[in-house]
Amino acid sequence: MDILIVQMGKVASTAIAEALRRKHLQVLQAHIASSDRLHVKLKTMLGPVVSDEVANRMYEDYLQELRVTFLLARQRIRQDNGGRAVRVITLARDPLSWYWSHFAQNYDHYDRMLRKYFLGHGGRLADFDPEQVFLDVQKKVFYVLENTHAPLDEAGALKQLMGEAKTEDPTGVVFGQINRFLVPLRWFDEDFLPATGIDVYSSKFDKTHGCAVIASAGLSVLLLRYEDLSQLAPKIAQFVDVSGISLQRANISLDKNLPFDIKQMQARAWRLIPPNLVSRIYATRYARHFGYSRDSVASV
Repeated sequence: MDILIVQMGKVASTAIAEALRRKHLQVLQAHIASSDRLHVKLKTMLGPVVSDEVANRMYEDYLQELRVTFLLARQRIRQDNGGRAVRVITLARDPLSWYWSHFAQNYDHYDRMLRKYFLGHGGRLADFDPEQVFLDVQKKVFYVLENTHAPLDEAGALKQLMGEAKTEDPTGVVFGQINRFLVPLRWFDEDFLPATGIDVYSSKFDKTHGCAVIASAGLSVLLLRYEDLSQLAPKIAQFVDVSGISLQRANISLDKNLPFDIKQMQARAWRLIPPNLVSRIYATRYARHFGYSRDSVASV
């Protein structure tokens, strides 16, 4: 396998993968490469919460993620690959921009969750307005996060957040969105570190150009900032040792069949976030390490 793209999703990984495949490179993509997290995903997709359509899509991703998990684990055991490091590409994205893009990408799943929330709070299906219900859920998410003392970027805090969210929403939908909302802040600790043995926060990141190269335990990692991808194609080409690549739009949230305008919804949700919560998000290690601030441009 030439390249492993291991990333949290909604960071233009498909555009990168397709560009590399046009150069006849073998590429595998994975949102998860940690065995523990992969086990959680397996339990989720075998459960009754997700629809058949979503479960089938999760299964296709799972097969690829299982292979990436295996390849990384074997590489860490032997520490080398005949003298050649396994090349891994990963990416960071502004945390708020990531969440809204993720929601749009997975709306076919979240539509069912929004209906569950609406009906669980006494609504009538005939009155269901997905945009308004999503904004109602967002208000509850922001309220819980603003008023919690639990750290936003630690997986161990999820149990406390679950209890606090349950008082606002017994259906569990609000907690589910809290979990998703905080994914970027945890992902490099929760998924990438266990999978690769690499703590990205221990390596320098070039905030000016939005990239870093990390070498460790038979792996060579190219770490990119999503917002700088239009200028980083030459860096990617150099990393994979090809003459040049062209990054094209792929798997764009704006192309999804949504019942409301994602840009307008995002703008309305942005106005709902309490300033103190915004400050806490951008004070996390994730945001500081990759150069994100409350002035970051939130784009889908």
